[in-house]
Amino acid sequence: MRTATTEEPRTPYRVLALAKIRPNPLQPRKEFREEDLADLEASLRVSGLLQPITVRPAPRGQEGFELIAGERRFRAAQRLGWSEIPAVVRDVDDQTLLSLAMVENLQRADLNPIEEAEGYDQLIREFSLTQQEVADIVGKDRSTVANILRLLALPASVRRLIWDGALTVGHARALLGLGDATAMADLARAAVAEGLSVRAVEERVRSEGQRKKPARSTAGTDARTAEVRDLEDRLRRHLGTDARIVQAGKSPRGELRIPFYTHEDFERVLELILGRTLD
Repeated sequence: MRTATTEEPRTPYRVLALAKIRPNPLQPRKEFREEDLADLEASLRVSGLLQPITVRPAPRGQEGFELIAGERRFRAAQRLGWSEIPAVVRDVDDQTLLSLAMVENLQRADLNPIEEAEGYDQLIREFSLTQQEVADIVGKDRSTVANILRLLALPASVRRLIWDGALTVGHARALLGLGDATAMADLARAAVAEGLSVRAVEERVRSEGQRKKPARSTAGTDARTAEVRDLEDRLRRHLGTDARIVQAGKSPRGELRIPFYTHEDFERVLELILGRTLD
């Protein structure tokens, strides 16, 4: 007769010394708000850690572990003076390390748009991924990834305003229509100072584009210009860039000009025109 034996349940995590864990070197989130850390610290003090952090063994030749996900929990535990913390240990490569950190931050809505764009760009540059592969990793449409990457074409001062939450992604898309770094920075500062809505910024961008066009003289041409402006507006909304229709006088011949600001932006515009991915 066989006797029943009881097995001790396996713990899905290990308890590691905080001193042996170092932050994720590929963490896409660059800044952690003090109030968020304080709130989490208060929660850990009262309720403890509800979800273990995730780490990987340090690279060959080094001791300890590197964070994959849970850096805020890690920092809050440090602030509380904990010596140990529960952690799930996974053996992953650098690409997976960055990918998991990106996904965790996006799922928690922790990344601001510029951090998100820089994270996507890092995946593309360091691991030679396509936009579609990045989109698959983070569970988003390719067009969404491409639109976020366009933010990196903004001047540094404008990116900082978006980072700080002074401007939205909608403001940024409108500003990109100017195509000139100085003009974008000037209008961005005005938008913050005057509290301009996205629609108001779009109107100013449109007015700036019209101001640069040669003046028309005849009534017939003015009527055609109004029609052209409507078509340009529709193209801008569809393509997300400052599309222009250029005609010489009353001639039916002309050009459709569609600017792009980065290689990724060029691919995004082509996809919208062709109606399919380029990969």
